[in-house]
Amino acid sequence: PRSIRSLKLFLLCLSCWLCLTMAQSGIRSVAPRALSSWMMPKGVKFGDTSRLKLMPIQETDEENTLKVATRAVGLNFADVFTILGYYKAANLVRTSTNDAFVPGLEFAGIVLEDSSGGEFKRGDRVYGFTRFGAYSDIVHAKPSSLRRLPDNWTYEQGAAFLVNALTAFYGLVVVAGMPNISSVQDRDGPFVVVVQSAAGGVGLLASEMAARRGAIVVGIVGSESKTNTFYERISPLCPHTQCLVRRDNANEYATGLATAICRARSQATGLSPPQYNNAADLVEAGWGCDVLMESYGGKYFNPSLNLMNPCGSIATYGSTTYNGSPSNTSRLPFLPLVWKYLRRPMLDPGELIGRNVRVGGFNLIFLTENTRDLSKVLQECITCLSGNDNGDSLEAVTPPVVGHVFDFDNEAVDALTALRSGATVGKVVLSNPNNPALSNVPETFMANNDVTSENTETQHKQSRYSILIDTAS
Repeated sequence: PRSIRSLKLFLLCLSCWLCLTMAQSGIRSVAPRALSSWMMPKGVKFGDTSRLKLMPIQETDEENTLKVATRAVGLNFADVFTILGYYKAANLVRTSTNDAFVPGLEFAGIVLEDSSGGEFKRGDRVYGFTRFGAYSDIVHAKPSSLRRLPDNWTYEQGAAFLVNALTAFYGLVVVAGMPNISSVQDRDGPFVVVVQSAAGGVGLLASEMAARRGAIVVGIVGSESKTNTFYERISPLCPHTQCLVRRDNANEYATGLATAICRARSQATGLSPPQYNNAADLVEAGWGCDVLMESYGGKYFNPSLNLMNPCGSIATYGSTTYNGSPSNTSRLPFLPLVWKYLRRPMLDPGELIGRNVRVGGFNLIFLTENTRDLSKVLQECITCLSGNDNGDSLEAVTPPVVGHVFDFDNEAVDALTALRSGATVGKVVLSNPNNPALSNVPETFMANNDVTSENTETQHKQSRYSILIDTAS
């Protein structure tokens, strides 16, 4: 009958209207997901980021830890190398049976429970560090690895700080031994620090720390589009800073770096650069580099080493050259890596002695158990960035640059792909506002904890999708 058909049509229209209304108001039509972690499933070998899966987990209790519900997770190149199987530390954690493995080193969130009897309480906003396991709704963290998140920082900013800041300061000051130039009187000439990957999370903080400690910073970035990010952050602290766009050819890279160093020294001193035919001429004149934060490796290492002044230091903490292309879908994707490995730079200890140059490498993951030293380094790091002696608080520190935010629920692999692409600036973060661990938390409590992070997703949506388009093309 016509009346029944009319009723069906009416009900169909009503259903469509309700679905549209719910979508516009942000109401979900599906049940919240279970507590989950992004992990390499049991039996699945390391080797590719696409093998990472979001899988349900069982909620557990651990003594002498704090149970934290994550609101944001920071991504690092260490995560990429871990998942690709390049990190010895991760391979030691995972047994020969390939147990399930959750990557991730840093996070920010809300304390749910404290079994340690320490200074934290339920509801505290915190940021922290863990030796793997951060890609999860729930993280059990030691009190010594957590700090309070300032009220004026978002969760995304909190998840973008700790690992990058520790890496930058430890490499710059502890490994490379950079002095505090701003407190040195009557120094002969400017002190030049070169920072590779200078628009990334570590690079920006290392550049800022070097500038605050009185150095002239020369940053190296992967593309012209990244120079503005570098200059906006560093130029106010270091008026003579220079930013070099890395060239693929090693000889062109060496020429460009020498030119940038000379330009920085010339602007700082008002002197004309010396006449030179090669890197040795510049170094002999004292117009080379004093400290290098080295993250490229490969064909860029020796040209950088050649420009080190006597008593210069290199802190090497990553080899992004070996990262590989996320778009490499060949049947033998390891062949380019093997070729790069066979051509890796070799160091002659005799040359280092003769030139009086120091090279030191470090891996922050292996330092995680040494909480006393890391706490000391973090305090000194915050003191440097805040410009005062109150090293325990981030209140006076400018929040880190969060360049790209992805959704924890379904975009972890996309986020890692973007990070590997080399197209990102600042920190790449997974945002987790719909964490089911917080589903039973009172609304008034959540309102007090949201601060300004609710706008972070909108703020970075455009840049996020542009990266995905670039890496897919």
